[in-house]
Amino acid sequence: MAKKVLGQDGKMYKVKKPFYKRIWFWVLVVIIISIASQGMGGSTNESSITASENSTNEVAATSAVADSSIEAAESSAVPVEESSQPKAIEEEKNADEQYQAILDEYTQKLQAATPSLVAEYNAEAANNQSGLEGLAELSNSKVEKLAEISNDGVSKMAEVHFSAGSGKYEVYESWATKLTDVYMNEAQAITDAYMNSAQ
Repeated sequence: MAKKVLGQDGKMYKVKKPFYKRIWFWVLVVIIISIASQGMGGSTNESSITASENSTNEVAATSAVADSSIEAAESSAVPVEESSQPKAIEEEKNADEQYQAILDEYTQKLQAATPSLVAEYNAEAANNQSGLEGLAELSNSKVEKLAEISNDGVSKMAEVHFSAGSGKYEVYESWATKLTDVYMNEAQAITDAYMNSAQ
């Protein structure tokens, strides 16, 4: 309901809410954002496929004109398509190798850091004077150190995704999830030490 305000001229005026404070505005914003995100996701992949097909067709057409023979054009078009596929497969294989190398490296870092962090926690927990709250803060600080290692690895995976990856977010996400799973398993060791000391 609009507020009523007395104006300088002595008349009563209704003060309306600004449009950005109205429900219909935010519903409209959500709808527009969802439509835009769906449109952007599909059009990017479709446009890259279309551009790839167009470039293949242009190469085939150029060969047909140069050879002036339909048979020659068909035979020259086939190798162009075949040669572009192994390159894409090679790039994807290269990205998978990079993802695997990052996963291996950061898995080792996480597994190497965990025993010393558990030992640090146990040593510092013995001197704790703040009760359960102090133990929880101590445990969280050790888990944060593992999280930093994990986040570094995920950041490197993101770099691979943007530079050498297939462009598919799902591929990056699956590799990042594998590293996050390793982090969660290692963080559990610190949580277990916390639970043991809290008893």
